[in-house]
Amino acid sequence: MKNYKKEYQKIFTTLSNDDQLAFQSLNKEFDKNFVTEDAKFEKLYIMAAAMTDSGKDYVEYYNAKTKDVARVASKNLPKHRNNYWSDAAILGVYFAVLFSATIFFFGEIVISLVLPAVIVLILAMVPFMNHGIKHQSSGRGNKQMASSVLFLILFVSANLLILFMNSKTLSPLKIASYDASLIDTLLYAVFVIVAAASLYFIFTSNSWASRLIFIVLLIYSAGRLIYPFDFLNGLSQFIVQYFMFIGLIIIITGQYVRSKKSNAKTS
Repeated sequence: MKNYKKEYQKIFTTLSNDDQLAFQSLNKEFDKNFVTEDAKFEKLYIMAAAMTDSGKDYVEYYNAKTKDVARVASKNLPKHRNNYWSDAAILGVYFAVLFSATIFFFGEIVISLVLPAVIVLILAMVPFMNHGIKHQSSGRGNKQMASSVLFLILFVSANLLILFMNSKTLSPLKIASYDASLIDTLLYAVFVIVAAASLYFIFTSNSWASRLIFIVLLIYSAGRLIYPFDFLNGLSQFIVQYFMFIGLIIIITGQYVRSKKSNAKTS
């Protein structure tokens, strides 16, 4: 099998400085379009070879902005799955751990409007993380730096909201709270992390049967998280008392159907 990455690198070294800069930008734009690495280097090799054979430079041959060239070229190329939701879930796990540590430290379980605000900040910071912190080589320098700074501002803001959730300044945002025993607080913190981790695995699992398991865990964890408070009592009580049994039946049924389909394919 031809190693297109090496072949592309050979052609790349023969290009002029301007053409090298153009192809570096093209490389980054393919990354932004989530093109897989093998497909990206094969396409870059083909494009560089075609341009070189024509005897023209990049501007003359492609006569378009790099972003537009990459968008058209990557349209039919294989792509990685968009990682927006999995990246958001990773951040969610981090903030779930921070929230758990906070309630464990203060010994008070709190439901506050701070929490939906943090979720909004997480959703807002993911694009800046992808184009700034996560992809240091993507985009032009100024845009990359701006994305990194905006991500850090949102990230630090979300941290401060959680850390000072019990402060006098943010106390008007509390919806409900209660002083729990050490064991109850620890158990609550565990279910916060389990709920966040379940969301992550729902977004990253390739098998629907695996997703089903984590959906059941997520619903059960959510029921346990709202159970101690004086709202949605009927729903939370039903989830805590009965849903895990229902969930087990759903999981077993799903695994049975999956097994039947697998056997049908192999027979």
